[in-house]
Amino acid sequence: MVITARRTLAGIFLFVASATVGFFPTAAADSLPRNPHEHFKTPEMCVRCHGITHGEPDPGRFLAESETLCLECHRKENLGRTHPVNVRPGDRYGKMKIPADFRLDEDGRMMCLTCHTAHGPYLSPTKAFRAQTPENTPSGEAGYRYKTFFLRRTSPDRGFEALCDACHGKP
Repeated sequence: MVITARRTLAGIFLFVASATVGFFPTAAADSLPRNPHEHFKTPEMCVRCHGITHGEPDPGRFLAESETLCLECHRKENLGRTHPVNVRPGDRYGKMKIPADFRLDEDGRMMCLTCHTAHGPYLSPTKAFRAQTPENTPSGEAGYRYKTFFLRRTSPDRGFEALCDACHGKP
């Protein structure tokens, strides 16, 4: 009786599994990966990064706590060589000038969103650096797509140097 019940359950499981696989199409080999920042498009996420002005999230104001949201998915230990955050570039480093599109938090400090943009495109037809490999194989008009790393600036020839030069420049 126990063996028969197990076989019946196994048969039902196999039937449901095969029906599910047949119902949901498999991803094509040339399909693009899903944008991991897609959830930033939902209105309830705005207040996690943006300050409120006149009762609405202000796209030009960033909370000092916005880095907390980044660190829910990105671990500091895995970030590798990155720029320090929580520093005021106007107070340090010879009164460094930061480009207008490089955001600072409400206290004038650098944060993850200084160099990255959470709302930017995840993939681009342009490489972020010379040796970058595509995230897909081309299909018709789609062509290759490369991760942007949500960086505010990159260059297929100069790589991440374009981002650093925006503030540090070349001597």
